[in-house]
Amino acid sequence: MKNRIIIIDDDISIRTMLRFVIEKNSLGDIVEELSSGDNAAELIKIYNPDIVLIDFLLPEKDGVEIIKESVKNGYKGKFIMISQVKDSGMIGDAYKQGVLFFIHKPINEIEVKSVLENIIKTIEVERSMDIIRTTLINSATPEKEESKDDLKQIFSDLGIISEFGINDLKKVILFILVLKERNPTETYQLKDIFKEVILNYKTEDGIDINFKSFEQRIRRLIYKAFENMCHIGAENFNNPIFSKYSNILFDIGEIRKIINNFDEDEIKKGKINVKKFIEGIILKVL
Repeated sequence: MKNRIIIIDDDISIRTMLRFVIEKNSLGDIVEELSSGDNAAELIKIYNPDIVLIDFLLPEKDGVEIIKESVKNGYKGKFIMISQVKDSGMIGDAYKQGVLFFIHKPINEIEVKSVLENIIKTIEVERSMDIIRTTLINSATPEKEESKDDLKQIFSDLGIISEFGINDLKKVILFILVLKERNPTETYQLKDIFKEVILNYKTEDGIDINFKSFEQRIRRLIYKAFENMCHIGAENFNNPIFSKYSNILFDIGEIRKIINNFDEDEIKKGKINVKKFIEGIILKVL
């Protein structure tokens, strides 16, 4: 899906250069070119482009004023400002209004290409996240329901199905599952997934929660599963649940360390790896 672009600049040579770079590198479809700020905000609202390349200083109305009007009109696309202005105050105001990048005059093809590619990556990530949110919120496909059933069994095996925070952990795992279904090779950072879950869902107790509290809640839950696994292994190293989960969800060396110290007065606290645990569960579900 090509991104739709509007170019707003009173210098025809700048517009020509931008068009050349965009078309040469297949960076999007230019839906409109404007030579002044007159009616620019209205046209942005009508076209609703993904990206607006806009000159700082324009006849009739300057670029920052157009950005303010567009945002007020509900425009949610990306602004890239074209400028030779070096005043830090003016540039700072532009960033506050929603400009993501500046392209400096005289125009440099490498800079234009680099800036647009970065913006396009941002747009693609946002689109993927929107689709994932929609899928998780609105979809009830048989595959997803089957995943929920699998998770329920795994959480039961691990002895954490009734623990506080289990629904939050389930949301994290389902979010990653949808992400992997869309692109199996795509990498992710857990902190980004946690932020998305916090942003888009009510937590288990129905109140707002900050990132650190959410992360600690997930970690405590996983540590509880770790402790349960250690007790299972201490009773019977050949227990089928221990054999099924111990190595894929945890560091078996850490489990052995805890088991070997059960008879001591002070049992050492084992180490867990949150991402290993979550990835291990995902492998069991997929």
